[in-house]
Amino acid sequence: MELHVFDVFPILLFFISYFGLITTNNIVKSIVLIAMMSTSVVMFWLGIGARFGTVPPIFPDIYEIYDPSAIADPLPQALMLTAIIIGIAVTAINITMYNALFRKHKTVDWDEMLSRIQMSEAGSQKKEKD
Repeated sequence: MELHVFDVFPILLFFISYFGLITTNNIVKSIVLIAMMSTSVVMFWLGIGARFGTVPPIFPDIYEIYDPSAIADPLPQALMLTAIIIGIAVTAINITMYNALFRKHKTVDWDEMLSRIQMSEAGSQKKEKD
């Protein structure tokens, strides 16, 4: 079994994105890195489903191939269509939540955002006591 760039690149992209996610303080970068991680997972599974030398699972008679191992597996492709839709929805929700937080707190830094949220919660609790 040969090792191709389609086998290594998605794994490398996933771990680069993961490293970037745990080291960044920028919310926008975090959203982009989560989308990159999702894309790398889709690329990995599509690479597993279709190897070099395989034919599409639709009409294998056209290619005159009757060996089932020479036909690409359609299951990962079908599952990855669902994963792409879920990834788009997660990204949209992340952007929507970020937009609401940015409008309220005016920052893109995770630590600064957390401190501002804690200050606003402390202020609201102080007002409730009065």
